Amino acid sequence: MTLIIQIQTIAYTFLFGLFFALFFNLLHKILFTKSIFINIITNFLFIFFTSSLYFYFLFKINDGIIHIYFLLIFLISFFLYNRLFKKIRWIG
Repeated sequence: MTLIIQIQTIAYTFLFGLFFALFFNLLHKILFTKSIFINIITNFLFIFFTSSLYFYFLFKINDGIIHIYFLLIFLISFFLYNRLFKKIRWIG
């Protein structure tokens, strides 16, 4: 994998972590309901569609190669978003 592809993949992973955190916070009330059945279904669908979207574009960028630092970048961007924009959870 070339350096350009790695930089593109890291940038995509960082932006996707922000995207994931945004939608997770916006859909928080839907994802965590009082009904356990609805909770399981919505969480499964949310994780399935977001991970499918991530891996689809990851496959387009670098043939689907996953490195541990992609996970670290994703987690950093997710926690960074939640740290900086913590108050968005009250919307909805």
